[in-house]
Amino acid sequence: MDENDIFFFGSKKTEKSKTTSDAQAEPQNPSKPKEVKPIISRPTTEVDYRTDNPHIGLAIILNHKNVKGQLKRKGTEKDRDDITASLENFGFDVRVYNELTSRKIKILLNSVAAEDHSRYDCFVMVVMTHGDKGRICAADEFYSTEKLWVPLLGTNCPTLLGKPKIFFIQACRGKRIDQPVMITSRMAFSDNVMHARFTDPVTSTYAIPSTADILVMYSTFEDHYSFRNTTTGSWFIQSLCSVLNEAADSIEAQNAGAEFLRLLTAVNRKVAYEYQSYSDNELINEKKEMPNFMSTLTKTFFLKVKPKSAEADGRNGSLPEWDNDEDEEEKLGRIFQTDSPYYKHFDAPVQYV
Repeated sequence: MDENDIFFFGSKKTEKSKTTSDAQAEPQNPSKPKEVKPIISRPTTEVDYRTDNPHIGLAIILNHKNVKGQLKRKGTEKDRDDITASLENFGFDVRVYNELTSRKIKILLNSVAAEDHSRYDCFVMVVMTHGDKGRICAADEFYSTEKLWVPLLGTNCPTLLGKPKIFFIQACRGKRIDQPVMITSRMAFSDNVMHARFTDPVTSTYAIPSTADILVMYSTFEDHYSFRNTTTGSWFIQSLCSVLNEAADSIEAQNAGAEFLRLLTAVNRKVAYEYQSYSDNELINEKKEMPNFMSTLTKTFFLKVKPKSAEADGRNGSLPEWDNDEDEEEKLGRIFQTDSPYYKHFDAPVQYV
């Protein structure tokens, strides 16, 4: 914090404290003081997020192949198209955006926060780009990862209050490479889960933290590289698609819903057990990757297959209004469509994100 910040137990640094005489000299306000509603915190018997809304939710995909000053992210088109299809299998209103600058991402997020999400169960964002520790790339520059969800916190987006806000980030988080270790398994895994369900029919107002109900899943562990195949896509996104596709076809997802954290654990398991790098370069040969997630979810979320909203197709890929200030690189990318899914690549199969 600097001198412009507000301290928890006082005023701003730049403001001098009023003396007793100053306080006495101020005119008294004869009007009745405003009634301040108390903040109420209470226990709850609600153990599951509501999933009785007509539609599953809005999903935003930010795809970056051409990042200023970075290598092209070859193979990201397959990730983009596959995750779009996987989310649409659940009925998500999917909107895909390619090569947005940091300013346009900010405008987009503020626009999304201003939308009405009251008919949705949740919100999903998928970002595929270059990254480093604590930051990821827009088309033109790095920005802090947390800027993705800050516009959707608390009262910034009232219609998402109390609903899961889920972020999948396919990007490097540092320069370390995960090393393989050998284990011997002596028993099969069991995925038995007990679901306790309660309902709270009483309508009441109570306080929760503004940062509640967020889940952020990263393709790799902190400080580590993330792998992407230039023809088949990234390990993480492809595993996520595989798990989501299987879940969408299940009877469970058609009825009560697939338990979301179990799906994410399955993604972790798939990447950890089924993938390793193969390269002539010994520094990156036979290496591993470990996705992980940070969660402030306060209830169990069940992902259900639902019908797509009627307005979804008409708004897919539509952009909020912004100034037409494309730089030369953006114009070239738009004219020559370098993000086209038909733009093929035949070079080395493994590349860092």
